Amino acid sequence: MEGAKRELRVLLAPLSGGARGSLRDAARARLSRGQDALGSLLVPGGIYLESLVPSGGGRARVSILPGPWADFMWENTEDDDLQADKTKILALSKSHELFVYELTIEDGKYNPVSLHSCKEDTLKKLLEVKNISLSSIFSLRILSFKNNKCILLLNKFIVVHLAFPGKDSPVETRDCFTLDLPPQVLERITDAHFSRGILFLLDSSGWIYIFDSFDGANLANVNVALWQGDVPGEDRSPTITSPLTAVKVSHDLTVAVIISSSNYAISVDLNSYFRQFPGHLLCKRDSENLPVKPPEGLDEDDLASSDYSMELLSLPFRTDRSWKAHLASLRDMVRRRRPGSPDLVNDLNLPWYQFFTHLEGHDPEIYENSEKMVAFVPRAVTWAPSKPLQSDGTNLSDARQRWKQIPVEAPQEVVKLECKLVTGVKALFVVLTNDEGLTLALWDFESQDVTYYRFGKNSVYVDCSEEVPLCLLLTEHGLSLVLFGLTQDEFLNRLMIYGSAGVVDSVCHLNGWERCSIPIHALEAGLENRQLDTVDLFLKSKESLFNLSAPCSGPEQSAGSAFRSYLKNLEELRPALNLLCSAIKENDMEPHSKHFSEQLLNLTLTFLSKQLEEIFVHTEEPDEFLQKGANILTDYIIKLRKFLRKYPRPEINMVHTGSDLDEDLPALEESHMWEKLTPEEVIAEAILNNKMPEAQTFFRMHQHPAQSLQEFIQTGLNLVYDCLLKDNTREASELLRNMGFDVKEELHKICFYTVDKHVRDLLVKVLREENYFSEKEKKMIDFVHQVESFYSESFQENKEIQSLSSFKNWGKEQDFSAHMAVLDSLNCDRHQVHSRRVRVMFNWAQWWDELTQEMILLPKKPRQELKTCNPEVLWMHLTAQHDWLNICSWIEESEPNQISCGQANWPPLTPDIIDRNMLCSSYMRNDILNKLARNGIFVCSELEDFELLLQRLSYLGGVLQNPHPVPKYNAASGLDFHARFVLHCLEHNLQYLLYTYLDYYSLTPSNCPVLDNKEFHEAHPWFEFLVQCRGVASNPRDPKMIFQASLANAQILIPSNQASVSSMLLEGRTLLALATTMYAPGGIDQVLQNEDVEKPLKKVDPQLLKMALTPYPKLKAALFPPCTSHGILPPDISLYHLVQSLAPFDPAKLFGWQSTNTLAVSDASSDFPHFSSPELVNKYAIMERLDFLYYLHHGRPSFAFGTFLVQQLVKSKSPKQLIQQAGYEACILALSFFSVPSVGAACVCFLELLGLDSLKLRVDIKVANIIFSYRTRNEESQHNQIRESLVEKLTKLADGEKAATAEVLILLEEAFWDAVEHQGIKKTSSDSRRQWSLVMQFCKLHNIGLSTSYLKECAKSNDWLQFIIQTQLYSYQPDEVISILEDFTPILKDHLMLALEKLPFLCPDAGSPENSAASVPKSKYADSLFQILFQCQGNPNPSRYLLTEGLREHTPILSVLAACFQDANIIHCLCVWIITTVDDTTRAEATNHIQSSAENHEWDLHDLSVIWKVFLRKQKSKTLLNGFQLFLKDSPLLYILEMYELCMNSKKYNEAKTKLDKFQESLTKLRTEDEPPASELPVQWLESQALVLLELMMQQCRTEYELGKLLQLFAATDNLLLDGPYVKKLCALSETLKDSSISINRSILTGYNMETFQSECRSILEQLQEKGMFSLAREVAAIAELPVDSVVTQEVLRDLHRLRDIGQWHQNQTRIEFWKKCNDNFVKNSISSKAASDFFFNQANTVFQSSAHEKINSIMERHLLLTLAGHWLAKNDSVSLHKLEEIEKQIWICRIARQTLSTDEGSGKSRFPSHVVVNRDLTFDNLAKEFSFSKLPALNTPKYLKLETLAFRESQQTLTNDEEQSLKFLIGRLLDEGSVHEASRVCQYFHFYNRDVSVVLHCRALASGETDLDKLHTDIQTLLVAREKASESSASQQSRVPSASSLEDWTHIVALPPDDEVVISLKALIDECVHGRNYCRQVLCLYELSKAFVVGCLHNQHRPRSRQRDSSCLRSFSIEVLCRLHTVAAFYPEAARRSGWN
Repeated sequence: MEGAKRELRVLLAPLSGGARGSLRDAARARLSRGQDALGSLLVPGGIYLESLVPSGGGRARVSILPGPWADFMWENTEDDDLQADKTKILALSKSHELFVYELTIEDGKYNPVSLHSCKEDTLKKLLEVKNISLSSIFSLRILSFKNNKCILLLNKFIVVHLAFPGKDSPVETRDCFTLDLPPQVLERITDAHFSRGILFLLDSSGWIYIFDSFDGANLANVNVALWQGDVPGEDRSPTITSPLTAVKVSHDLTVAVIISSSNYAISVDLNSYFRQFPGHLLCKRDSENLPVKPPEGLDEDDLASSDYSMELLSLPFRTDRSWKAHLASLRDMVRRRRPGSPDLVNDLNLPWYQFFTHLEGHDPEIYENSEKMVAFVPRAVTWAPSKPLQSDGTNLSDARQRWKQIPVEAPQEVVKLECKLVTGVKALFVVLTNDEGLTLALWDFESQDVTYYRFGKNSVYVDCSEEVPLCLLLTEHGLSLVLFGLTQDEFLNRLMIYGSAGVVDSVCHLNGWERCSIPIHALEAGLENRQLDTVDLFLKSKESLFNLSAPCSGPEQSAGSAFRSYLKNLEELRPALNLLCSAIKENDMEPHSKHFSEQLLNLTLTFLSKQLEEIFVHTEEPDEFLQKGANILTDYIIKLRKFLRKYPRPEINMVHTGSDLDEDLPALEESHMWEKLTPEEVIAEAILNNKMPEAQTFFRMHQHPAQSLQEFIQTGLNLVYDCLLKDNTREASELLRNMGFDVKEELHKICFYTVDKHVRDLLVKVLREENYFSEKEKKMIDFVHQVESFYSESFQENKEIQSLSSFKNWGKEQDFSAHMAVLDSLNCDRHQVHSRRVRVMFNWAQWWDELTQEMILLPKKPRQELKTCNPEVLWMHLTAQHDWLNICSWIEESEPNQISCGQANWPPLTPDIIDRNMLCSSYMRNDILNKLARNGIFVCSELEDFELLLQRLSYLGGVLQNPHPVPKYNAASGLDFHARFVLHCLEHNLQYLLYTYLDYYSLTPSNCPVLDNKEFHEAHPWFEFLVQCRGVASNPRDPKMIFQASLANAQILIPSNQASVSSMLLEGRTLLALATTMYAPGGIDQVLQNEDVEKPLKKVDPQLLKMALTPYPKLKAALFPPCTSHGILPPDISLYHLVQSLAPFDPAKLFGWQSTNTLAVSDASSDFPHFSSPELVNKYAIMERLDFLYYLHHGRPSFAFGTFLVQQLVKSKSPKQLIQQAGYEACILALSFFSVPSVGAACVCFLELLGLDSLKLRVDIKVANIIFSYRTRNEESQHNQIRESLVEKLTKLADGEKAATAEVLILLEEAFWDAVEHQGIKKTSSDSRRQWSLVMQFCKLHNIGLSTSYLKECAKSNDWLQFIIQTQLYSYQPDEVISILEDFTPILKDHLMLALEKLPFLCPDAGSPENSAASVPKSKYADSLFQILFQCQGNPNPSRYLLTEGLREHTPILSVLAACFQDANIIHCLCVWIITTVDDTTRAEATNHIQSSAENHEWDLHDLSVIWKVFLRKQKSKTLLNGFQLFLKDSPLLYILEMYELCMNSKKYNEAKTKLDKFQESLTKLRTEDEPPASELPVQWLESQALVLLELMMQQCRTEYELGKLLQLFAATDNLLLDGPYVKKLCALSETLKDSSISINRSILTGYNMETFQSECRSILEQLQEKGMFSLAREVAAIAELPVDSVVTQEVLRDLHRLRDIGQWHQNQTRIEFWKKCNDNFVKNSISSKAASDFFFNQANTVFQSSAHEKINSIMERHLLLTLAGHWLAKNDSVSLHKLEEIEKQIWICRIARQTLSTDEGSGKSRFPSHVVVNRDLTFDNLAKEFSFSKLPALNTPKYLKLETLAFRESQQTLTNDEEQSLKFLIGRLLDEGSVHEASRVCQYFHFYNRDVSVVLHCRALASGETDLDKLHTDIQTLLVAREKASESSASQQSRVPSASSLEDWTHIVALPPDDEVVISLKALIDECVHGRNYCRQVLCLYELSKAFVVGCLHNQHRPRSRQRDSSCLRSFSIEVLCRLHTVAAFYPEAARRSGWN
């Protein structure tokens, strides 16, 4: 509906005072792209500029750019954030001058700085450089200004690209070109629109020209008149009534809006337009015009040519058609697409601009070339004109015809009309009028409605970027956003979702809006994004809904309604509160989200507490609604308060050992007393003394579960029950009362729910005294007592009373003692067990109704009381127990005819009770209902369903019984049984049953009114006839009944009309009508008189009756006699009167001899007249002379011949001609009477008598009779016409007319085939051929071409034998026969063609001697098949002759015949047969190896092998199969060929398996035979051919599926000729790759080379790794026995990249676990040590250091990776020591760097950073320790312990000072740990001199004897000398020795010499050693131990030793001990720590 609607105005930024003043002068306003600046073009002059971003001092001040400006444009930059405080503006003056200003904000005000200027003259000069000269510039328009470049439109046809490079650089012309438009068109250009690089020019006459602004190409044209619908075709000129003034195009280029000068607008759907008129799209590329041809040098049938052609299709052909491959293709297609790509557009609706090459925002992947674009567009939809889709279902022409008037005002009132925004569905117009100012008009394209929005005079529309279509207005209030069709709440909700709560709050504050109700999905978004301001705003927005202090809206609103509304609002808020609770719970579980959870909890609890406070502050006593609301709020508070930080969290299972939890708890006076009591006693004491809080505190102190109120109350209730068990009701009541319960109510509950009879009876007594039970409950209690007494074993049954609880009639009694024991165990409480006593809970019994109660008591009642029972209950009980005897007794007693004999034993029983309360099985139910039915009692359910009632009666003898089985039946419709049964028969068309039923019960309309129902008579005519017939039978003398019965009969015969005498006459049933009228009331006379007008059934029109009686003239004359003039009927007449009008039979003359002829004249003859009467002859006869034709006509040939001789031949002068003429006339006569045998026979005999040949006549008569019989059989009613027509043709046939002969032949052929079909014989049988001889005789006798109909039938049925016989018998011409051969099958056709084309007997006169010479063949192909066969008989080798001729003539049949000779070579015959059955190309290839001619070649197995390979390679296995079946039927190769066919062509692999097994069996049989038959082929040859076939089969598989099935077949076959293990590997490989798109290279299928197989598998592995299929890759590697190193490492790298992609790699724990998992994976897959080492080493070199904070972690990670690399490298047997040392050096570089960084951070005292080992998880360090290889024997070589390693004294400057300090610290650690080898190696790595290392190594050298004291290094010697001088005494030195080691305890055994210089030196070195002192002490101890050991040995042996010998022994022992020392030292630090050493 057109009119004004409400819009939403959102104030975005208020205006300053200066801006409001300039608002009325603003002509145009524009917003910058960054939406941070606003510019307004003022009418007086100048551009008003204002920044929308507030500066530090508040709002920015305005500034004005002075000048006479015509237009301006903000710069559009790609990155708006580069210079946020700077922007540029391009201004156009009215004198066509361009200025570029840079605007910078200074003190909140824009300061414009001029950068460039370009005057009109400058612009002309720039154009002249581009060879464009302009005299003047009369129009200039800015199209775009982007990135220091602008596009201008000059004089409507020149596009200029200008660039503004720098401040001091001149303006440059980047490009300039003119648009190709005629001058007359330029004059009509009224408007231009520029969008996305495309320029639209509007012609006022109705055209839109579309150009590319990049190169000026004319892309398309649009004819508005065509779209408008004024022009029916494109070739006519358009008509536009009003000139067009403006054009606007949507940003997506789909819709254009054109405005006319009369303020009308029209929208053009450009997509639909160019689909309708594709010729107007000038840049279109049609895929049909692209050359789809293969490259040169390729065959069209080659696969490469097909691949080239498929490249231009949208979807290429894929060999892998698996579902997985299809999904992968779709996935790749989706991944290649980009969000802005046109590829996402529906293929059927591709955009019209898809071929634009310079369109901004296009996808270069799709539009980079034309061929690719066409390949992208499917061929079926490549821009064929299509019907556009219309949303409303209207036609395109209907939707595009209408112009829409936009302003409602008159054109003269409108100042300006502009289209500002266009989208695909709507357009926005700005209408300026003098009266109302600015009005926005919104035009909806779909509904064609225009909606107006008035804004007044002081409003200006603000232009902004087209990419974000916003409707902005500049009003007095400020910059406002106008939203259409959106409410305030909807806008704020969306702003909340896509913005933030702060923005929403600011917008509400700026516009003065109250807080709206925020939807829950905004809350969900806020929680998901962790926006606390959104949650806060949501909760604050809900506070207004729960304001109880606000006054009511009206007096009618009561407080109750307000409270009800409060509760309703709270219920609606519950989903949001649940959402908040779940968010608090989820975030509280995550440590990093705990802060957010606490803040969220604070907001939620504050809101809930405030609402709870609101309830109790504003209401004195909350009503039920507020109380429910308070409960809801309380539940949420209780639920949430456990998430508070200091909320106590009890741990029941913890053992409390201190008073930490008691510090905040108050001291209790009762604690000392309660400590001695049990928890139950404490709770009882607390409740009775009202000290429950103190008890809870007490329990909390002791961490008892009773600290929970719920547990406390439950224990109290248990105490109450214990009191009741002790009959202490007073204490129980006190406990309940003090716990806050209603005492009576709780006791009532306990009473009703307990099963303890003692407690229950006690409570019943107490509550009865209080009169607390209702009357209903009192009765229920009494009933329960009665039930318990009945069913308990204390109740003594009266043995004389028989109760219904016995089951004697049901089954054998069973022992239920076991079951009762189980029930007893269930029916007891926790205190005592009631044995065999029933206990019923009151709560059960209170739900039992009276029927249930009686059913419970019924089994225990005595039989005498059953008569007082409720019959319904009793019947349910008996039927449930299937008590048939009692049921029968009750039924018999309830019979209506039962005579009462005494007192009744059963209550009254009604059918309704029986029907509704039966609980027995269906079998007994039927027995009961049958028994009732026999007594005439039927239940209601069966009486209501008549079919059920009939079924019941069928059990009792049916419905025909006397008396009636249901005498008192009355249906709900009021019908009795008879009427209901009649209706049943009518519904089911049971005519005979109804007739029998009516007869049985003598039912008539008088005693059964339903029989006289007219509606039933009309619906069922047979029913009326049945009733009327029975009426006639009951009253046969009543004609009326017969009349009605006849009418009813007529109704059946004439169902379409109402039965009446007239309808009978109209239907042609005259006799029935007359018979009916005989019984009409009044007879036929009354019917004819037509007096009974009231009874139309018997009324008849006399004229109608006369017409009907026409076939019966006597009846007609009798009923309608002719009347005399006086109306007197004529007297009776005789036959002579009737025939007197017939002239030939005049009774006055002819019948005079008859005495009854009263009309005879007196002189008539009284004799019987005859033809020989002379009188008559003389008087009346006509004398005529009879010729021979007369006698022939009468079948008298002899009389005819005699008459001819006497009358004609004797007198003739030319007897021969006369005889011919007579014969001709006889033939004509015979043909005229062909159907009269006597005439035909007479004529034939007459011809023979004349000496003429009668064969032709006999054939023609036979033909005529056959044709006549055929035609009369099909056309029965036209015999005379057929005969006359046939006689006419036969007459012409006798005259020799060719046309007639041809017609007769066609008829004869049709008649012949019809006769054959009627005889039921085969058309090409011998009988049929014999009958066909008549046709051939007819053709020959009449000298016409032989009929080929029979030959055609033979060809159709492929009966070549009859075909050849027929052609031979009748000597057909070659051209006649060869044309018919096409109907044979191809094989027979070829054979017959070869056989018939050489037959010499096709010429009719070939047998004459004159033509015998001419029949000699003139070419080598003239010999016939039979001639070759004849000639071979005379050849000494007939078989070889036939084969030679077969090769020469290419006749395969000769090979078959040649094989029939005994001495024939079967191989020779087989080869020739195969060669002659194929095409020339295959034949040439198969015989290429033969040097001589093929005809003379002796074919052997070698030739057959060549043929075998060639044919199989060309896949002509069918020919081979047929050949072997013909010549080698028992060859095993037949099985393998059949297997080939089944696999390659039929894909029946199971059947092929059977054939392959048979082949194997036959080969095995041949191998085992001692002497194979001579005809058999060699086994080796058979195996070689089979092997060739099997290998070719694998090569020829077209798909991977076929190859896989074939390999499975081969692999499953044992002892196959192929390489079994290799085939099984191929099968396994195929099975593994079946679900992938990777195919197997066919080259590996036949080579059986393991190296080739592994090479192919390597290629497959690479492809699988590229696709990420690592599990398959491992399987392939296992099959090929290849290492899985690369597979495993690539899979690990894949996982690594995945972790990086998902953003988890930055977490240390993730990386640690990943590297450990990586190592475990390598171990699991057993990859090579080198591969694992290289992997870790490469990863160590790529460790990324993101920041200084992460540097330590990166170093530690690199340290771990290097350790793993060395660990794996050390596993290698041939490990390179140099490589290991290099890795260890890199590890130490990492340790040094880490130690240096740790020292810088202040943690240098510890070797490990504290932040690494704070948790118990894996760390880089402890994982590196696990895989450390520093103790590797290969590294710990003795060379590092030599003093030669200390050759360097000064460290090389490879390390910084800090790093040297770190290294020194770390080496000290190593020495302290005893790792001397590693410390020495590290010093070697870095050429680092360490004093402690030197000391340690010298100690070892001295102790081991590797050096002497005089050979020590200089620094050590200096140290020892200084130490010796500084020593005061040796005692002081000795004092420290015992503490060195506990190993010195042996020194008391042997005293050592005190002057041992080595010991003194070692002790001196130990004192100087800072790190490694323990190691030196151990060396000293070992030295002393070894020396003591040697001395002891020498002492015991009492043999003197030289000192040199002692020294040698000591050295060897010391060295041996020191070798073990290193192992001990490695464990020393750990042992020291465990022993508590310091």
